[in-house]
Amino acid sequence: MIIQLSFPATGFADIPVLSVAADSGEARRRGLQYIRRALELRSLSSICIKQKEMRPQNRYGVHLLVQQYDLVIMEADSDAVAPPRKPGAPAESLPGVQLLPGNDDGAMEQFVERLVMRMNALVQQTPVWGCILIGGKSSRMGQPKHLIEDGQKITWLERTTEILAPLVDGIVVSGNGRLPERLADTIRLADVPGVAGPLTGIVAACRWQPMVSWLLVACDMPHITTEAIQWLLSDRHAGCWGRVPKLAADKRAEPLLAWYDFRAGQIFEELVSAGNLRIGDAAVHPKIDTPLIPEALRHSWQNINSPDQLPASPA
Repeated sequence: MIIQLSFPATGFADIPVLSVAADSGEARRRGLQYIRRALELRSLSSICIKQKEMRPQNRYGVHLLVQQYDLVIMEADSDAVAPPRKPGAPAESLPGVQLLPGNDDGAMEQFVERLVMRMNALVQQTPVWGCILIGGKSSRMGQPKHLIEDGQKITWLERTTEILAPLVDGIVVSGNGRLPERLADTIRLADVPGVAGPLTGIVAACRWQPMVSWLLVACDMPHITTEAIQWLLSDRHAGCWGRVPKLAADKRAEPLLAWYDFRAGQIFEELVSAGNLRIGDAAVHPKIDTPLIPEALRHSWQNINSPDQLPASPA
């Protein structure tokens, strides 16, 4: 029994799609069962579809599945196997293709380890965009917080943008309100009708760019640092749909300075469908990591809500 494994599958170089073929139906079934069980043990979700059912016009459907699962597996016909070669050696002229003996669990386990490494690499390669939230009521502050200036006459929004810019692939501003002249050309996202609060910002971002990951930042956290953002982005990996950190184990997660994989978009859509506008509830999803914030970085998660807190803001 010979199993042919192709990752990434032909035509899907930048998303996690695995093609599985074999020289017999029994070998193919055995290979699929082993791979899916091994992924499940690693808390990685997968879905299997028939490759013969895929047409060029259905590529969009594959992308939709990638937004819902850690891995999409395309089951090929048995006659799709490449000409026989030495099992365990990559098929010549077919990059990413591996031929394995179907009854060798050791070889299959080694392949799964390499597969997970490649999946981790794809997560790391996924573009990260920053979404800065503005437009809250600011009832206690008495003025739009994103326009508050520090001692150097730089608004909080401008400072946040300066911190994020070198670390992300693009920046958008979500919410209503006037922007500083220097940021007049910044991409702006409108609120989602019927959705209020911070949830409308991340839902708008995920709908606008559904295949990038998002660094969500509230505009009223003037103490954020480059080191805090780097820590937040440092442990992105397959199976992790977000990093929503906590200041303490018994505290709630902090969703307004957090990173979200594009697959988290479905979590936010589920909240909207349920009429739940509490963005923090996304953090209880089993695919969301809630790491403890290191002591040296905790100040980055301090938000400023009232004028009496302003003396503690950056000078």
